[in-house]
Amino acid sequence: MGKLGRLDKLVLKGYKSIKSIEIEFGATNILIGANGVGKSNFIGFFNFMRKLIEKELELTVAQMGGANKVLHFGKKITQEIEISLLFTPNGYKAVLIPDEQDGFIFKKEIAYFFADMIEYSGGTKSYDLKNVGNKESKLPDRPHTASATGHIVGYINDWKVYHFHDTGKSSPMKQPSRVDDYYSLATDGHNIAAYLYFIRQKHEQTYNKIIKTIQRVAPFFHDFILEPDIANEEMIKLRWKHKGSDLYFDANDLSDGTIRFICLTTLLLQPNLPTMILIDEPELGLHPFALQILASLFRVASNKTQIIASTQSVTFADFFDIEDIVIVDTKDNATTFSRIDTDKYSEWIEEYTVGEMWQKNLIGGVPNYD
Repeated sequence: MGKLGRLDKLVLKGYKSIKSIEIEFGATNILIGANGVGKSNFIGFFNFMRKLIEKELELTVAQMGGANKVLHFGKKITQEIEISLLFTPNGYKAVLIPDEQDGFIFKKEIAYFFADMIEYSGGTKSYDLKNVGNKESKLPDRPHTASATGHIVGYINDWKVYHFHDTGKSSPMKQPSRVDDYYSLATDGHNIAAYLYFIRQKHEQTYNKIIKTIQRVAPFFHDFILEPDIANEEMIKLRWKHKGSDLYFDANDLSDGTIRFICLTTLLLQPNLPTMILIDEPELGLHPFALQILASLFRVASNKTQIIASTQSVTFADFFDIEDIVIVDTKDNATTFSRIDTDKYSEWIEEYTVGEMWQKNLIGGVPNYD
């Protein structure tokens, strides 16, 4: 993807398992690490930021169990959360402190414009939002291009963490959805039928790519049957046709891995990609060949958007470049993030793949007791 609007760096202090981190991002960022080291906390932070700009911070913190649960080891250990985001060419900084009701109030909120990043004159400009003591952000309600704050809202506005893990009979993906629920693919895939229906109607070439990609992993699959319900034309359900058969099937007839792959393929090939795609363990239930196709979809999508994904799969990690990998560990009861030092591990890189180095505990990212 282009540099404009990309998240280049994050400094985060005092959030859940994260005591203090500074991490730089590329177009594709694959988090590897053991269970419980903080990968999900980190990915969840991006939802936290989206709720912050939507002026739902107070509600979100309450749903998370209060400020004491959000602060690193609680209020007795950590007194504030510090957030610094560096985009191109903007920045955002906020400091949150707990109040007497176990919520958060703003201690500081500042936006920045870094003119030199895009070869403009004027240097760095800061915009203090004068947001002291308030429970919600003073960023604009809507994204716009007239100011640094408007750009920042635009960058963060559609950060979403996608979870297509629930594939049981009551799975949202297997239930009917409203035909007009097609603005964007839902994070749990509940509107997958309506969204595919919209893509077929308005973006036929993209729809055909989605179908062909699904067929590479599920050769029995012919096409979707995407029509509003006869009994209720406001609703639509995911149905499909088996290759070589006139019978119609619904989502309950798909394997768990297949329906997840359908959602992932639609997400990554959609015509209007969000500014960032965040996925927690996309490899669940997928065959190794499907993982290879999925990694290819990541590479294609990363030309237009930024991707952050966590994985437990050595096989999936093997399909990415060294530069894409972020190692997540714990040290002194805090989550740490690091990149692979290509100079330090040059001999290992020549001999082993990323997954093999991970599996052999040459680069970290495995269970340890510190």
